[in-house]
Amino acid sequence: MGFLEERDLSDVPTIPEFYKGKTIFVTGGSGFIGKVLIEKLLYSCTELDRIYLLLRNKKGVKSEDRLAELYAAPCFQRLKAERPGVFESKVFVVSGNVMEAGLGLSQEDRALLVNRVNVIFHVAASVRFDDTLKYSTQLNLRGTVEVMELAKEMRELCSLVHVSTSYANTNRDPIEEVLYPPLADWRETLAICEKADEHTLKILTPNSQQTFHVGQGASHRPAARSLAMARAAADLCCRILKCIIKNRLFTVISSIDEPIPGWIESFNGPVGIFVACGKGIMRTIHTKADIKSDFMPVDVCVKNIIAGAWIRGTKTMDPTDDIEIYNCCSGNLHPILMGDLIAMSKQVAKDVPLDNMVWYMGGTITASEKYHYIKVLLQHLLPAMLIDTLLWLFGKKPM
Repeated sequence: MGFLEERDLSDVPTIPEFYKGKTIFVTGGSGFIGKVLIEKLLYSCTELDRIYLLLRNKKGVKSEDRLAELYAAPCFQRLKAERPGVFESKVFVVSGNVMEAGLGLSQEDRALLVNRVNVIFHVAASVRFDDTLKYSTQLNLRGTVEVMELAKEMRELCSLVHVSTSYANTNRDPIEEVLYPPLADWRETLAICEKADEHTLKILTPNSQQTFHVGQGASHRPAARSLAMARAAADLCCRILKCIIKNRLFTVISSIDEPIPGWIESFNGPVGIFVACGKGIMRTIHTKADIKSDFMPVDVCVKNIIAGAWIRGTKTMDPTDDIEIYNCCSGNLHPILMGDLIAMSKQVAKDVPLDNMVWYMGGTITASEKYHYIKVLLQHLLPAMLIDTLLWLFGKKPM
């Protein structure tokens, strides 16, 4: 908590007191982090005025109906039991899309947000490494730019938290809590990605990887390049406003305690590997046992985000002040080595075995690439072919 040591907190309101009467605007509220953020705000800051949640129509389901689906998620069980009715009375939908100009907001909704919002949490983003350059840039880059444009119009805004990723700066060691200079002009980047077709962008992607390098070992990931460009655009836009902070997150995993111990809703990060190993499908992992894995529980990340808005909103800013940036990671303080992580996962799998296991749990670390592919052939491909053959012989559909 070194960033608070120089401040006199005697007259500073507590976090719940700061959010009392505040109106909050959230993008990305239907995602993993967004759900936990909304739940924590409603559970711990009960006197906030309301939360406006940006939702788009999706697969024929209207944004208003998607709100009911969101509230049905298991992470809201605690809120339903201990704070009944608070979600229905304090969470409201504004229909829009972060990938559209003006966030796709109607004039009425935009005016509503401009006149009422005090705190913005911009969480919406794509963290997939297999997204196309066009899609990823439109979501991460255009979305951030449009949120900044909206924020500039807001009359009562005191905090804007831009949730970013530390993986946009993996070419730096260490990654400091500073605003790194952008590697490109965000306007040119956005214009190129919007005007060019997918085929052209696919050809240009290797060149963009050379220009917007994120780091050794990640240069083959076009989406990471897009994240770097989105980060550059956000950094440039952030200089316009003095109510902004950036939270850089590492790989976000299941919760420690809130809202439910161990809650997660997707196979992002290491979860997919753990499940595949636990079911016996994955037998070998090509990595090194001494590599540090930096995973952060989602409830720790959300508390960091909420506290960040409080820090910014209760601090008097000077025109020369820099934008505050907080890295939410374990770093070198409490690192977990990949070998230790696999060993702990195997122990958990023994104590709590998964359903429908295909084979005895796997997950052996193999540093040699050649040895890894030999094991893939013998322990992955050949067993898979055998199982598919047996399924075919019994008249069932191969996997």
